[in-house]
Amino acid sequence: MKRMLTRLMAFVLALCLAPVWIPAQAEDDPGADWIKFLLICNEGMNNDKGNAGNTLMVVSMHPVEGKIRLMMFTWDTFIDYEGYDAPQRIDMPYRNNGAEEAMKVFNANFQTGITKYMSLNYLNLASLIDAYGGVTVDVSRAERNALNGMVASKKAQLQALAGSGLLSQMVVDMLAQEYYLNEFGPETFLNGLQAVAYGWLQYDSVYNCCKRDVEVIESLFKSVSKQIADRVAFYTDETDKPEVQGKRLINLDEMTPEDHAFFRQQMGPIFQMSYNNLNEEEINSISLALARVAYAAARQGVNVFDNLKIAVMPLEATQPYDIIAGAKGHIVDKEANKKAMNEFLYDEE
Repeated sequence: MKRMLTRLMAFVLALCLAPVWIPAQAEDDPGADWIKFLLICNEGMNNDKGNAGNTLMVVSMHPVEGKIRLMMFTWDTFIDYEGYDAPQRIDMPYRNNGAEEAMKVFNANFQTGITKYMSLNYLNLASLIDAYGGVTVDVSRAERNALNGMVASKKAQLQALAGSGLLSQMVVDMLAQEYYLNEFGPETFLNGLQAVAYGWLQYDSVYNCCKRDVEVIESLFKSVSKQIADRVAFYTDETDKPEVQGKRLINLDEMTPEDHAFFRQQMGPIFQMSYNNLNEEEINSISLALARVAYAAARQGVNVFDNLKIAVMPLEATQPYDIIAGAKGHIVDKEANKKAMNEFLYDEE
């Protein structure tokens, strides 16, 4: 299981970096030197559609400088949606037709030019977090109390699925073991089901819920970076072969078929655990891109995630709700949000 999460996040990192995926862009495009993709996590059992896409996040990375941006968009944002007379909340496209539709509508509203996506349901996300050993976040007393109620609800849902034969009791027990949280405060440890519940707490506001959600994803990104560094040591013809034990040594200038197979193996399970739109050519380009970025970071003596920044959009997310056709949400200034998004996602400073 631990290998499974490493493979997933190695895939996520490489997805950001593979240069073959850069679409044709205008010379004045602020994101021309950045690679981005849409990450969606939904609250149901499906990976493609039918449930609320609670997590809608744009991940952007500068492949040379190693900068990473995680921008969460609150799902109560009103957007224009072709086929509807009135604006709809931003999670509606995913409910209707999955990640492809969510990406299409998001691009149409904010001109983000995203072409790649990955979609996970909450059960897979919880399993992956457990596979890596959990996460640590700053949990308040109120969040701890609300979290216990949320996890109890999720466990009941899982229990019902086990009773109907759709999910094994073993999986339920694994995900929900010791789910009750006694501790709170900085660096509070959360297992998979607790982490998913923490990220989706809405008792105070949707905005704070999204902040918690992106903090969980941030913690996973940082942890996996260390995991990769613990398993592989890269070098080139211009540098000495490192003298280390317990790591795979790989010369980036002379990668063998076995080296390529090693990286391909690390990413394999993601295609059984998520819904995405990658082809084999894109998959095969991942290993070398990932290896070179990890090597560059090691040469600089930094963690590639040291320059990671997070943000929650839209700009109106903390303002009082607007109401359209009985639904609560935020009517946004699209041009202002587009400008703010570009400044955050493609910051060169």
